[in-house]
Amino acid sequence: MKSVFLAVPHYDALIPQALPGLMLPSESARLSINLEGGSLLAMVFNRLWCAALNARRSKELTHFAMHHADIQAPPGWLDVLLAEMERTDADVMAAIIAIKDGRGLTTTGVQDPVSSRIRRFTVREVLNFPETFDVAATGYHDERLMVNTGLWVCDFTKPWVEEACFNIRDAIHQGDDGVFRARALSEDWNFSGWCAQRGLKVFATRKVPVVHHGRAAFKSDEPWGDWSTDLGDST
Repeated sequence: MKSVFLAVPHYDALIPQALPGLMLPSESARLSINLEGGSLLAMVFNRLWCAALNARRSKELTHFAMHHADIQAPPGWLDVLLAEMERTDADVMAAIIAIKDGRGLTTTGVQDPVSSRIRRFTVREVLNFPETFDVAATGYHDERLMVNTGLWVCDFTKPWVEEACFNIRDAIHQGDDGVFRARALSEDWNFSGWCAQRGLKVFATRKVPVVHHGRAAFKSDEPWGDWSTDLGDST
């Protein structure tokens, strides 16, 4: 039987729409549901990761999963992700999640390992990929697949889990036009790059329909949004 540490990071409160997915994420796995709150996102993630590491032997954990407080996922979502992990022999399996604005972008994309530039996929683009895909299936064979931490699961039995750490990388950059701009590499994309550097098999899937709640409900399983492709944040 699979034994899963389900991490639920939050800040203030859970949305009501998250409850069905948290009450019945799996019909077959043994679950340990753990909540951790705070405004320092990476610190909250790392506390949950450490709690899982410290309970790995006593609870015989086989997997680590995460469900964000603003995510709506259907009951049984964890079983779907676990089945896709087993089918593809993945180390990490993440659901597709839309960014909470009108552009129709997702937090899934690809990163050039040389320039570190990231190109996000729109919901429309993702719908043209296989239901479950790695970076090769996107056509960007030499790049890294960037996935999100909103709804994901990983194999927690491998040695690499003791080396992983979540962090957000911030910087200020002055462009050729003399203008200073703030830059950030989010914890999910930083983790994705870390996995790629170690040769881990990272996959994304739209087999779990996800709604990202904010000022509206942003869906991952139907075409919408102003953009058909990523035009960049300066647009």
